[in-house]
Amino acid sequence: MRIRAFLLVVLALGALAPTAGPLAAAAETTTMLDAAEIQARIDAASPGAVIVIEPGTYHGNLVVEAAVTLRGEGRPVIHGDGTGSVILVKADGVTIEGLRIEHSSVGPIGGPAGIRVEADDVTIVDNVVEDTYMGIALFGSKSAEIVDNVVLGREGAAIQDEGHATDPNAGDGVSSSRADTAGTDQTRASSGHVYGGDGISLWNCTGVLVRGNLVDGARDGVYMSFGTDILIDTNHVRGSRYAIHSMFAKNLTAAENLFEHNLSGVVLMYGGPVLLLRNEVRDNTSASTGFGMLLKDVFGVDAVENAFVGNRIGIQIDGPAGDMEHRIVVHGNTIAMNQFGVALYPSAHAFFYRNSFVENTVQVVALGNGVAGKNTWTYEGAGNYWSNYRGYDLGGEGLGDTPHHEGGTVERLMARAPVLQALASGPAFSLLRAVEDRWIEHRPVVTDTLPLMRPESPALDDGATGSGASVALGAAGLLVSALAIAVLVAFRRPLRRGRVSHAV
Repeated sequence: MRIRAFLLVVLALGALAPTAGPLAAAAETTTMLDAAEIQARIDAASPGAVIVIEPGTYHGNLVVEAAVTLRGEGRPVIHGDGTGSVILVKADGVTIEGLRIEHSSVGPIGGPAGIRVEADDVTIVDNVVEDTYMGIALFGSKSAEIVDNVVLGREGAAIQDEGHATDPNAGDGVSSSRADTAGTDQTRASSGHVYGGDGISLWNCTGVLVRGNLVDGARDGVYMSFGTDILIDTNHVRGSRYAIHSMFAKNLTAAENLFEHNLSGVVLMYGGPVLLLRNEVRDNTSASTGFGMLLKDVFGVDAVENAFVGNRIGIQIDGPAGDMEHRIVVHGNTIAMNQFGVALYPSAHAFFYRNSFVENTVQVVALGNGVAGKNTWTYEGAGNYWSNYRGYDLGGEGLGDTPHHEGGTVERLMARAPVLQALASGPAFSLLRAVEDRWIEHRPVVTDTLPLMRPESPALDDGATGSGASVALGAAGLLVSALAIAVLVAFRRPLRRGRVSHAV
């Protein structure tokens, strides 16, 4: 009897077990509310009204055509219907705060966003935006604030068009919706691939504050085209294509931001003036770009007290040619543990002083002929600190008594053959330099007549490690060194004979 009773209990529990799963699932299912109720409150509101949105998940898009405040209580979710932008702001004086916004259309046709703004005096604060093509996008806005938001790129979205920063035709035909790539993106998206847009996008905007935001996994963290009087400070951008991408922006200031683990950090093209102050740009190591900062024909740049650490190229400058009035000034920065500290095109005209060049695999490299003598490395009574400086300071005034040189033929050879970077910290690199000093005409890119004996720029974190750190040298490296010397000497000998013959 006891065994029979036990079996009956087991069978009874087994009969109840299948219903437990659906009941639990039903309990966990989120009730989807209709965003039409919020839309009705917006449409009926008077200017200046505060519309409090209670906790919950609301399905549908919103259009704001009155000067109201949408304030979330308990982080309610506005889940778009998958067409266009989730929230479209068309009235001046709107505030949106405390919401979670998700599920715009796939894009890029029409420039869909989590929050798309086509108005002035708009404030967007403390929102979370995810699963949208663009996160927060402003079109022609004035006096807007984007503060303390979190923008997460679409999961699984591909980062594309990385070569834009090195395209000589970049900037031609710039449009508000980036229509030059729209067709390709839309085709790929319809074929099942997911592509994301920019985290924060500003087109033809004036007087915009972008402060304290986190952008993760976007195309460009902050993208600007034809903007004026833009302040970008204390933001954190990671896992994106470019942290900042500016085209034709004027009076741009970027201060105290952290840009890390993107394909490139600060990419500035055309326009100016620009102030870059106390930013940390690190671990942007893409083999195609990997810039800490790229300047392409930007007029009037002041880069002050920034840290460019562990990038493929710390700073790359291309142009503007022949314009010293709107010069580029790079001072007080830490340029450390990059594969290339500074890369210069012949069109670059910049002033470098009081920077710290610390353990870059190659401190400075010329990207083409005719770079030597076009940039200034000692200014206002001081040069730069070089971790590989071998001079001395007999007077103890903190300045080296002998000049420091960087960027000769050996560095250019290493730029053309990256495998040689493995030799930088070993005896092979010293041997290559000795060969150049003895047999090859020495035309360095850098002549720093007053090198600093101690760094004066921002200190690195204790745990800072750059991907440009030195690599141990082995037997294979020595073999490559010998081959490089042979190639170097063979390459230069005919040129030397040509000069002698011409002189005779």
